[in-house]
Amino acid sequence: MIISGILAVTLLFMPEARTSPAYWTLLILIASAAFVSRGLVPVLLRAPRWSWVVALLLATASFCGLLLMSGPMATAAILIGSLCAAFLGAGLARHLAMVDARLLAWGEDGLVPVTRDLLLGRITSGMLHDLAQPLNVISMANGNMRYIVEQLDIDAESRKQLLDRVSRVSSHTEVAAFILGLFRWFGRNGDKDVTGLNVRSALDRAIAATKSNVRHHGVTVELHGNALDHLVPEHHGALEMMAVAALLSAFGGFIGPKNEKQKGKVLLRATITPAHVVITVQCIDGDDKPAPGRKIDHATLWLVEQVAIEAGGDFRSLLRRNQPTRFVIRLGRDDI
Repeated sequence: MIISGILAVTLLFMPEARTSPAYWTLLILIASAAFVSRGLVPVLLRAPRWSWVVALLLATASFCGLLLMSGPMATAAILIGSLCAAFLGAGLARHLAMVDARLLAWGEDGLVPVTRDLLLGRITSGMLHDLAQPLNVISMANGNMRYIVEQLDIDAESRKQLLDRVSRVSSHTEVAAFILGLFRWFGRNGDKDVTGLNVRSALDRAIAATKSNVRHHGVTVELHGNALDHLVPEHHGALEMMAVAALLSAFGGFIGPKNEKQKGKVLLRATITPAHVVITVQCIDGDDKPAPGRKIDHATLWLVEQVAIEAGGDFRSLLRRNQPTRFVIRLGRDDI
C-alpha cells in the first residue's frame, strides 16, 4: 500500500503518467496485491516445477517485446511480465527461506530448542525397545505375584491389601505400555485395521500425547463435528502430528504471565468440505470468552506446514483477539 501511495502521489507531478496505460496498469497491480488472500499464496507457490519455467519464459518474452510493441500491446506485455516476475520473486523468496532455515527463527530462541527436540525424538525412538523389555518383565512378575498372593494362607484383609497393590502396579504398567505405544506409532499409519484410522482416533491420540499435568491442568478438550468418523488411512499420522502441534500451542495459552494456570477448554471441531476435512482448534477461557493466544514458533510452524502440504492440505495459525479460533487444519480427503 505504501508503494501504491507513492505511485499515486507521483501522478500529481508527472502529467504524462496520467495518460499512460502502462503506468495505470502497474498502479492497479501493486494496489491489488494488498487484497490477495494469504491462504491463496501457499497454494500458488506449490505450483508444479514446469510452471516456473513457463513464468520465466513469459516474463522474458514480455519485457523483451516492449522494445518492439507500443500501445495496448505494450500494456498487455507489462501486465503479463509483471505477474510472472512477481510469481518468480515470491517463489525465489520461499526457496531461500527453505534453504536457510535460520530465517524461520527470527525473534525466537533460535533453532537450538527445535534441534534439541528433533534429536530427542530420534534417540527416544531407539530407546523404546530398551524400555519395553523391563516393562514386560514387570508385567510378568506382577502376574506371578497375584498368583502367589492368591495361594498364600493369610487372612482376607491382608490378601485384599496385597491384591489391591498388585492391581495398582498392573494399572500403572498398562498406562506405561499405552504411552510407549503413543511414542512408537506417533505420526505413523501403523494400524493394520484401517477401519480404526479415522479423524476421531487421530485426535484422541493427539490429546493423549499432550495430556500432561503441566499443559493440561484445568483445561478440558471437547470433540465436535460431523467428520469425526471419517476415515483418513493415508493421512492419519499427518493429522496426528498437526493436532499435537496445535494442542501444544493451545494449552500454552492457558498459562498466565506469571506462570499461573488458568482454566478453560479447547474445542476441536471437525467438518467435511467437498475436497477437505477441516479441523478448527478453538480456545475458550473459564468465562466462555476467547482465551489469550500464544504464537507458535516459526520453525515448528514451518515444519508442520510441510507435513500439511504433503497431505494435500494446509495448516494455518490464527491469532485474533476477539476470535476463539487459533488453528485451522485442512486435510485432503482420501475418498475422492
